[in-house]
Amino acid sequence: MKRGPNDLAGLPTSATASELDVEVNIRALDPAGGTVSNGHNNRGMIMRNILMGLCGLVLAGCGSENDIPGADETAGSVALEGRSEVESPDFTGIPDWRAVDPENMLVIETARGRVIVELNDTFAPNHSARMRQAARDGFFDGRDFYRVIDGFVAQGGRGEEADSVELPQYPALVGEFTLAGEGVPFTAMVDEDLYANEVGHVDGFPAGRDSDGRTWLLHCPGTMAMARNNEPDTGDVEFYIVIGHAPRHLDRIMSVFGRVISGMEHVQALNRGNPAVNSGVIEDPARRDPILSMRVAADIDEADRPAFEIMRTDGQAFHDAKSGRRNRTHEFFFETPPAVIEACHMPGPVRVSEAETD
Repeated sequence: MKRGPNDLAGLPTSATASELDVEVNIRALDPAGGTVSNGHNNRGMIMRNILMGLCGLVLAGCGSENDIPGADETAGSVALEGRSEVESPDFTGIPDWRAVDPENMLVIETARGRVIVELNDTFAPNHSARMRQAARDGFFDGRDFYRVIDGFVAQGGRGEEADSVELPQYPALVGEFTLAGEGVPFTAMVDEDLYANEVGHVDGFPAGRDSDGRTWLLHCPGTMAMARNNEPDTGDVEFYIVIGHAPRHLDRIMSVFGRVISGMEHVQALNRGNPAVNSGVIEDPARRDPILSMRVAADIDEADRPAFEIMRTDGQAFHDAKSGRRNRTHEFFFETPPAVIEACHMPGPVRVSEAETD
């Protein structure tokens, strides 16, 4: 079992969630082999630790029509001046939508429903290729989401079974954490961020950028990334999907290779583990939600293949949507909220391809 992103390394094992307001993983090293024991005698347990940050975090968002991007694009003026991305953007020749390449689409079938993930070859080409390879090998079929922590992540892939320990067909990958900024089609937002010098979007994915131009994908709800050991270059075929408040402290240290574009409600419905017991692993295998299959959309017959489009985050429609989300003037808001949005609150909108709806 791969260790997922660790929240607070080095805390004493006597610490408790009530004392620290965090979920703390209690691990024990096996003196003989250096592997994590925790009562389990297989090397799969060395990859543990997807830990929740602060307790009680909830996924922000409102489902009302007042929260629909672009519902009201008039600048607010009650308490704060409205803000816009740029004064006179030029969107000439930029379409509002782009089709998702079937080769970059994972179709995950669960008992809860179908989940669609768009892979990102720009930021994590090797991790994306590994997920395609493993999906085409049928590696994930019949495995499960065995470690699900409410408000944080759902983890699946290798699992804890003995036969998942040595996987020579899937050697550890070099981490793909950031990109040099040159040539990256980054569309910046004007909003300030706590974790990055600048935030914005790259092809629909929320992204951050530092002063040197280094760019990375953000840990937002729906983000899919590869779990690993403490060492950076140890990910192989164990993944996690963010299901709670964005754990942005994981930005730049985990290999993000995709995001859920459809079926997030099914991921949110997965059975949870108890983070205070075996670090959130669901002890009873019968309670774990199975991965019925994972396929690359390009391998599905065209007549049955799902097709989606993403709103281009460098185009007019998304520019206007950000303005509408940022500047709320509907009468519902008797107090004008700050004219600011978070990048994770504004991923590239998704729609079913018009060709599929015909």
